[in-house]
Amino acid sequence: MPPCEVLARPWRVLRRLGRARRASTAVEFALTGLALFGFLLAIVNLGLLGFSLGALVRGVQSAARTAAVTAANTYATTGAITCPSNAAIVGYFNSYADPPLPAATGATGNPSVSAAWTDNTTGSVASEPQGVYLTLTATYKWLPIGFANFGTSGIKLSITTVAEVMGSSTESATC
Repeated sequence: MPPCEVLARPWRVLRRLGRARRASTAVEFALTGLALFGFLLAIVNLGLLGFSLGALVRGVQSAARTAAVTAANTYATTGAITCPSNAAIVGYFNSYADPPLPAATGATGNPSVSAAWTDNTTGSVASEPQGVYLTLTATYKWLPIGFANFGTSGIKLSITTVAEVMGSSTESATC
């Protein structure tokens, strides 16, 4: 259609474009497909976030329990409570959380694991129960897939648990 006809009768051109349906399905799919793909990607990311959080919780709780049982076993065999090292506790964490999460290296990295032993066998801290306790904290920076707006900040997940060394209410520990 010549440009002068478009300028002379614009309603005819608009009516003609309104009847043309060849590309309308592709355009509609392109618009709705982007939204559908975004929602599907968000659903997958929420599932991965929940999976990572569950692995983090399982790793922290199981590692703290294993470290407390190991310390209690040393008391049963040697008569003195000897707490596992931080490297051993990180190894326990990795054995429980490593398949879905990358291996931890200690208090730095992603995930990071820090352990603190508390010896309150004398009852000097009145606000805490008597005994030997392990406070274990793991932090993981989760990065979503396909959303570049998060950059390198990600979502910080942090779990802390406390485990008591059984039979430690009267015996002091070497930690």
